[in-house]
Amino acid sequence: MAGPPPLTAVVRRHNEYPPPGAGPGMGLWEVSLRASYDYPFITMSRDLPDTPISMWCVWNRELLQVPSRDPKVIQMVERSIRKAGRVISEWVDGSASRIFLLECSCGRHDSLWNVMEAHQCWDAPPVVYQEGWAHFRVLSFDEQRTRDLFQDLRARGSAELVRKRELPLSVLPTSVWTNALFGGLTQKQSEALLTAHRFGYYTSPRPTTTEEISHAVGVGRTTYEEHLRKAENRVMAALIPYLQLFTAADRPPERQPLAATIVSPPGGAGAA
Repeated sequence: MAGPPPLTAVVRRHNEYPPPGAGPGMGLWEVSLRASYDYPFITMSRDLPDTPISMWCVWNRELLQVPSRDPKVIQMVERSIRKAGRVISEWVDGSASRIFLLECSCGRHDSLWNVMEAHQCWDAPPVVYQEGWAHFRVLSFDEQRTRDLFQDLRARGSAELVRKRELPLSVLPTSVWTNALFGGLTQKQSEALLTAHRFGYYTSPRPTTTEEISHAVGVGRTTYEEHLRKAENRVMAALIPYLQLFTAADRPPERQPLAATIVSPPGGAGAA
């Protein structure tokens, strides 16, 4: 079986949208896959079966979210990712997850993004590494390209098709792209957030209170505030990786946000 092609640096997000020559009959495909092959972050997840690690790759940065503060887990992750690439900074977020910001390693390793972009497929982040598998979704305007992507992954190791469906083009750019941001909200949480916005709760100066809003919509203040705070927390948790990647691009480490929570190297002063 032929091995994967030689690694080359990838020009991030060079795909044209929509693709050249796309006509009225153009379709949109969403494909969920899982793959397992010789890639550092997949290998790392085999040793941490109970820790799903999420990864975003945008332009020249990679961001890993590790939902654990267990010193043994963090130590294993630190060893693995420092072998895979250069860590720019790390910190603990509000949900007690450890976050690692790396330089993009696609030029050094046979990354999923190299494979996806070779077939003109767009990733729908994040990629989740767990139990020796990478779980991810891609979007494509050409069904044949999704088949070629699947075969390319199988040439590297194991690959499984989890789900494949054709989507109407009307879902872009809202439904597909925002699913990663709002998919975790319940209906009541979404309604609480939208209601707060309609009442001007997020303007300054603030013209209303949660007590006034809850009274207006006929819900108890404590119940309304619970839905609103959970919605705010989930939206912010989903937004932060994208904001961090945007803010970190081509900036020196000393200008990274959240500097007050940067974690010192293991054993150093301030180590968690």
